[in-house]
Amino acid sequence: MKNTILRKRKTVSSLVLAATVAFSMFGTGCNKKADQDNTETSEITSSGSESTSQPDETESTTESTPETTESIEETEPTSESTRAPYQSLDDIFIRGDKDYYIPFQDPDHSYSSVAQGWAAPVRQQGSGGCYAYSAVTAMQIKYLQDHGKLIDINPVDVINRIFENADDETVYDEEKIYVESVEPTNLGGSVMDVVSVMCSEPLNGYVVSDASAFAELSNEEIKELIKEYGGLSFSVDYQRDCKVIHGYETQNYSGTNTDHVATIVGWDDDFPADCFKTPASQNGAWLVQNSFGINWGNCGYYFVSYDQNIRAFFSMEASNEYSSGISYGRFTKAQLPTAKGLSQLDETMDISRFSVEEMIAWGDMTTASIFEQEGSVAAIGAWCLFEGQPYTIEIRDGEFGDVLATKSGTFERRGYHTVKLDTPVAVSKFTVVIKIAGVGAFEGPSYDTMASTAYANNYPAHYEAKIEPGRSFVEIDGEWIDVTDKDIVKKMGLDSAIKDEQFTTVGDPCITVLFE
Repeated sequence: MKNTILRKRKTVSSLVLAATVAFSMFGTGCNKKADQDNTETSEITSSGSESTSQPDETESTTESTPETTESIEETEPTSESTRAPYQSLDDIFIRGDKDYYIPFQDPDHSYSSVAQGWAAPVRQQGSGGCYAYSAVTAMQIKYLQDHGKLIDINPVDVINRIFENADDETVYDEEKIYVESVEPTNLGGSVMDVVSVMCSEPLNGYVVSDASAFAELSNEEIKELIKEYGGLSFSVDYQRDCKVIHGYETQNYSGTNTDHVATIVGWDDDFPADCFKTPASQNGAWLVQNSFGINWGNCGYYFVSYDQNIRAFFSMEASNEYSSGISYGRFTKAQLPTAKGLSQLDETMDISRFSVEEMIAWGDMTTASIFEQEGSVAAIGAWCLFEGQPYTIEIRDGEFGDVLATKSGTFERRGYHTVKLDTPVAVSKFTVVIKIAGVGAFEGPSYDTMASTAYANNYPAHYEAKIEPGRSFVEIDGEWIDVTDKDIVKKMGLDSAIKDEQFTTVGDPCITVLFE
């Protein structure tokens, strides 16, 4: 299909564009490179030059591609050289006024993945891409925490899997977002999309194996998650109410605007309330790793007050235990309730006002995809759209043949999860059936839209989703309906809620198959 990107903005129903509250905080993350004229609050460079305050550990952390089996299907990774991560908080806060306050002195009231020896490199993004830099940082910290190894993943490789430059001669031959007249690294994006492009196709031998979304957490709950994962991606307005006070870059912003994604990597309960441009109501701050290079803030880190309203968080985990994967539905652009659930939703399509029991009572969204690949299936990846969502996964021989394996359970956290089979299953042609309560994840239709940069410049864009007859199905009233059926939207009861002319199919269900 040749490029027919529209010159004016057309959008698909909000139902398609991440309607669920679980992910909305990360669906449109616009990200900015630090502005040169912000020198009142920090030392900033946009050239990518390195600061002399970097610690003495200057050896490259670039690693060679890990040894893996020949069956791994992956693109050639972009080599990246970064200086070694900080191993000491003293090196990070070298500018801090120690007569005023020394952070992280009380181990009973502070914690940091840096102090634990689980620091990731501080990188410098372009004008955009913060979502990918934060996701990779969180991924690296968690893997280092669990396995003692700093994995080599370049955020630019991730961004280039999501976006591709296009012109009037471009053929949409891949499932991704095609953009005109702008570099992909200058665009805002979604942490969800990082998961989508890494859940089935290994990058440097690694896939995203788990990514959980969290919202409306208490400080104590956030602290427990930082201990569990080492770092959490979160949305923030990085510019407002930031200031260097007593040598510490700090922020206490009372609004709700967000334009950036960064990574929380620790906390200090005793950080002074008066060390903010707007004094806080309480002591205490989160330690945040940014992606503006080591010349920004405190060697790339800063403090965010406990007073600041942070509404959502995302954890990221990577694994190198799978040789390859398949997924027809890469991007989760359509998060669709059953017909019964749809009848109870209003035009906002907000499922958060319903209890778990009420959403389970909507009945099951049952989908299936038929695959052809020889190997041993070790795990299935699926999306959970509300906490406590029950699921059943079946591996069937051939096209809806005998059941070879089954796995049932409950997803306790929203997000993407890998379900390991009790025993790997040898397959060649096989069907994966997923029955999940209330709401299911689909890739949605192809559509024309606009992509935004950090500076609110919009560029024509096209999201391409591929579907083929005979490979993906939705069970409706006991019958398997092909997603290419021209009446699939009507048969699923979606036509009354979605009036957009571009919404002609739900697309493939988001099912990932991982091979040992």
